[in-house]
Amino acid sequence: MSEELVKIDGRLRSVAGKGHCRRLRAEGKIPGNILEKSKSTLIEIDGKLLSKAWKSGKRFSLNLNGQERVVKIQELQINPVKRTAFHVDLMYE
Repeated sequence: MSEELVKIDGRLRSVAGKGHCRRLRAEGKIPGNILEKSKSTLIEIDGKLLSKAWKSGKRFSLNLNGQERVVKIQELQINPVKRTAFHVDLMYE
């Protein structure tokens, strides 16, 4: 059984903080982290495609700086009023 993964383009971000993340969300992007053993990488991804990936099994293909790797959603934080994602933690598979 071959599972077709959603493909999402991500971008690295160097700025952290509440104000920057709020601006990203206003643009329709979702701030997030890629969690690894000894470090965390800051990223931003498209919110609409993230919702599609969440519904199709919590795994997707992330294109980051020209490299495409399969990631899984470790934690997704959702706004309780608007029911939209506002932060995501990912892990490489």
